[in-house]
Amino acid sequence: MKAGRVYIAGAGPGDEKLISVGALELIKEAEVIVYDRLGAKRFLDYANENCEMIDAGKQPSHHRLNQSQINTLLIEKAKEGKKVLRLKGGDPFLFGRGGEECEALEKAGIAFEVIPGISSFYSVCAYAGIPVTHRDVASSFHVFTGHRVEKEKLDYANIAKMEGTLIFLMSMKRLDEISKKLIEEGKAKDTPVSAIQWGTTSKQRSITASLSEIAQKAKEAGIGHPSVVIMGDVVTQKMDWQKYRPLFGKHILLAGSGESALEAKKILQQQGAEVTVFSAIEIVGKQENMIQAINDLKEYTWIFFTSVYSVEFFFESMKKQKKDIRQLQGIHIFCIGEKTKEAVEKRGIFVDRMPKEYNSKSGAEEMECFLTKEDKILFPASELASCILEKKAKQLGVKMIRITAYENHQRQKGKIALQKAFEKGIFDGVGFFSSSQVKNMFLIAGESIKNCQLFAIGDATEQAIIQKGGIVKAKANVSTAKGLAEVICKSYDNHL
Repeated sequence: MKAGRVYIAGAGPGDEKLISVGALELIKEAEVIVYDRLGAKRFLDYANENCEMIDAGKQPSHHRLNQSQINTLLIEKAKEGKKVLRLKGGDPFLFGRGGEECEALEKAGIAFEVIPGISSFYSVCAYAGIPVTHRDVASSFHVFTGHRVEKEKLDYANIAKMEGTLIFLMSMKRLDEISKKLIEEGKAKDTPVSAIQWGTTSKQRSITASLSEIAQKAKEAGIGHPSVVIMGDVVTQKMDWQKYRPLFGKHILLAGSGESALEAKKILQQQGAEVTVFSAIEIVGKQENMIQAINDLKEYTWIFFTSVYSVEFFFESMKKQKKDIRQLQGIHIFCIGEKTKEAVEKRGIFVDRMPKEYNSKSGAEEMECFLTKEDKILFPASELASCILEKKAKQLGVKMIRITAYENHQRQKGKIALQKAFEKGIFDGVGFFSSSQVKNMFLIAGESIKNCQLFAIGDATEQAIIQKGGIVKAKANVSTAKGLAEVICKSYDNHL
């Protein structure tokens, strides 16, 4: 059996863009991931399908696995010859108990590596606009964990006299006690303090007050775990750089998949949004339906592609039947959408026609400009695709053969977690990439989805939302991923 290896990695404080390249590569390659609740769980979507994922998430007063059990688990999985990733929030060596895990692995003779992560103690403060050090007010900082309060190991007499910035992690439960003890030992009552909850995420919020008032103010504001507490004059140097990212504090769900969803995600993240991509549909290819049509390709003068999937499954069917692009000689290609066009042209075939607007309605309006009654069209599509093109072909007296190249099934993986997220009101807005995404997302989310602002990529998607009883906040001016992202950005920018 091959020797296993354990990688102890930090996932950062929460913002997806703050994970290291090394940690993300390991997530994609790992055979086993043992992950924590904070800052780590959101990255599991990048893991391969066969990866075993084990929740070791620790919460105050509730541990799924204690530290000894985690150490044993890492050793056992490595002895099975597995590539094991221990994924922890923040940095594994900063109050993350990564050192204890390394000691256990070393003792057991297990090879291991450490991948540092961005710690919450400075990144959360930075996202709140507070510099941990500032030339004019603080040239040093000190970091403590509130967990040590319980064992009475914090030396308040010395801490109260320390210069520079004081930062407390995992301290909200005992913030009142910490504040009072520091004041008793001589810390000024009017020392500025900020408590920042869910830092770097769309749920980030904070409260600022004097040392004597911070515990009560935080309680009144409902600021709880997980939070970072920062004390000192740097708090008065707060700079609101998030105002330049108008979507900061918004969590957008993109109901789509593939390159289009990733393109929109990137644009939204650049504007400060937290973005979750979830496809409510699972695509199931039906290449067997294509066999006869591909054998009879010489009968067709046009092939109509209206989605990337239709292109992919068509060419997969060609490949399975040992057919190549020479079989398409003399056949014209019609596409709807830039991504569909790209999917065709990356196979070395140029697209002959594309409607000005990227939807079936526009495509149907233009069909009479280039078709004759002698044409015969092959139309590989999903079972849910619009019938507009078929109706227009019939009006023109043109023969169109529609083949179900793939079916849209409701996605099951991640469905329960998504339902809970909607129930908790986590999402501010939902961007839909197709009418089939609308249909299945409404089934998954239920009535809770109507509490979100809903955005459509095009006419058919807009109508699908309306038919489900939803209200469309805005529709993309151009039916592309970029168009959808831009209309979402504009909507929230105006709102702010």
